[in-house]
Amino acid sequence: MRERLDATLAAHAWVCEQLLDVQQLVTDAFRQPDGPAAAGAQEARDLLHRLGCLSLALDRLVDDLDGVEEPTGAGAESLARLLDDPCQVRFTAATGEPVHTEAMSVQEILVAAREHVARIRRIVEAYGRDRLAVRARRLRASLERLRQLAAEAAGEGLGDGTDPLAALAVDGLLDRLTTAEAAGRGQWWRGDVQPERDDGSLGAAVDRAVERTDTARRRLRRGCHLELTGRLEAYRQKAADEGRAEHPEVERAYREALAALRPDAFTVTGASRAVRDYQRTVNGGTR
Repeated sequence: MRERLDATLAAHAWVCEQLLDVQQLVTDAFRQPDGPAAAGAQEARDLLHRLGCLSLALDRLVDDLDGVEEPTGAGAESLARLLDDPCQVRFTAATGEPVHTEAMSVQEILVAAREHVARIRRIVEAYGRDRLAVRARRLRASLERLRQLAAEAAGEGLGDGTDPLAALAVDGLLDRLTTAEAAGRGQWWRGDVQPERDDGSLGAAVDRAVERTDTARRRLRRGCHLELTGRLEAYRQKAADEGRAEHPEVERAYREALAALRPDAFTVTGASRAVRDYQRTVNGGTR
């Protein structure tokens, strides 16, 4: 039972994280698509919508699982039933298709989500294969997202204090991109700058840098989530040791912190604030 529950929660976390990633990917790639790109942009958005419907079905399942008070006796039976029963995935009409509902197991949702994510990435990659400007925009957007997350983590005292951007060493690549972009605009008044003819190596280098940047951001996000979860459980144990864990106000603050740590709702600042509120409540302070 524990393994199945953990697998369900892991599937939920993965789908939530991938949904956030490909949402940003589609936004960055298709800001102003025209001509042949318009069809690809629409297909990517349709797939993104379907992925969102799959994610919402898992959100509802996790809500129901969270509602099981005790994993013993009748609670265990309820838990088993929730894990056994298929999810009702409601595909809404944003894609122009009729609204319909499909019964899907968690594994089927995960397989479908993986297919949608892969197709979205292929569409974006095909669109950006010969468009260095699109790739450059993706890299800068990915770097900015990592920079913002690192700043939030540092502000909340999370992580090891190192700058994740420094390890990426992308300054030289950004300089090359700036040079290539200037070449495309014909801005060659400086004698010490020569146009870079991209044989595919520059675009490939940008793609690798985007992947490394996104990986670093996901690693930092997971690390912050793990650290905050550890803090919450430490305070929970303190409350239990003091016989206050079931006090209504303490329990309410704990539930709010748990909700803030949910993968579909998690932000570093918001979750950290909720965990601090729980700590203050456990310590007898006002919220």
